[in-house]
Amino acid sequence: MTVDKRYQVYISTTYPDMQSARQALMLPLLDLGLMPMGMDLHSTESHNLMPVVQRMIDDSDYFVILLGGRYGTLSPLGLSYTHREYIFAATKRKPVVSFIHDDPLNLPPDQREPSREGQVRRDDFARLLENKTLSFRWRDESDLGARVAQVMPDIMRQYPASGWVPAGARSGAGDARGQALARRVAELEKEREEWLAAQRAPLRGLARGSDPLGLEYSCNVYEGGDCKMAMTRCELDWDRVFACVAPLMLNPVSEPVMQKALEDYIARRALQDVTKDFPKAHAVRNVVLAGHAFNQVKVHLRTLGLITKTSETDSRGLPLWRLTAQGDSTMSQVIAQRR
Repeated sequence: MTVDKRYQVYISTTYPDMQSARQALMLPLLDLGLMPMGMDLHSTESHNLMPVVQRMIDDSDYFVILLGGRYGTLSPLGLSYTHREYIFAATKRKPVVSFIHDDPLNLPPDQREPSREGQVRRDDFARLLENKTLSFRWRDESDLGARVAQVMPDIMRQYPASGWVPAGARSGAGDARGQALARRVAELEKEREEWLAAQRAPLRGLARGSDPLGLEYSCNVYEGGDCKMAMTRCELDWDRVFACVAPLMLNPVSEPVMQKALEDYIARRALQDVTKDFPKAHAVRNVVLAGHAFNQVKVHLRTLGLITKTSETDSRGLPLWRLTAQGDSTMSQVIAQRR
């Protein structure tokens, strides 16, 4: 029995200028099985609602930004609430899709920023979204609806989410069949891991130990009262990278846990990394390791025979990883202190 899933999407936009545009999103999203939700943050009490909004974003499968001609109400941090919602979604590694108005200067006056400073902030935010997210342009509500209906199915295929199944939609036969398939997949995964271990390349040609490694990451840089999004890199060696994740992997752990351990270490030295481009920076927050950088670490440690993928998965269906016997021995050599 096939069970239809539902997916939750959080819509982030300014208020009240984008009400009609947001309504244009609803029908195509609902047709795709997406449950749209959001919250209007524009009053003086909005800062108190941010924890609620963050929980809503964290519970969502996708994050959509609808940007018109306004940057939005500023929060106490100096960023608009829409900008802060985007930063939180990015730190939670949600698939972020942005729909940016193609000609904001021709919008009605009440839908544009009244000041030159506001226009600059809006344009800077639009450039950030174009560089960091899956971004698309729109001109009016009908064009927006058609664009959403066109691109969202591809995005859902490219970034599959766990979603949720309505209560009572499962059947006992379906559950039993799913469990049998899960066991078979686990058996095949085990066979695959054993085959890959036998085919592993000679270690003498692979970087390891004190060999250097550059890792790219994004972060928020605080400089002179402003918060800026930056992309930079840090220089580590393979022993340090492995020492960050190895102690966590004595038991199977998920990929987000591994990545968070690396990000926590990078965050302690991030201020030093950004001073070249931001000499007056005084703080760095929200370090997020680039996806390709983490994948490089994961694949390389696996190729070295230090970690292996288990047949278990986390709540989102991502594989769990653990140390191999060789990895356990290497961890002791790297971390244990000499007399």
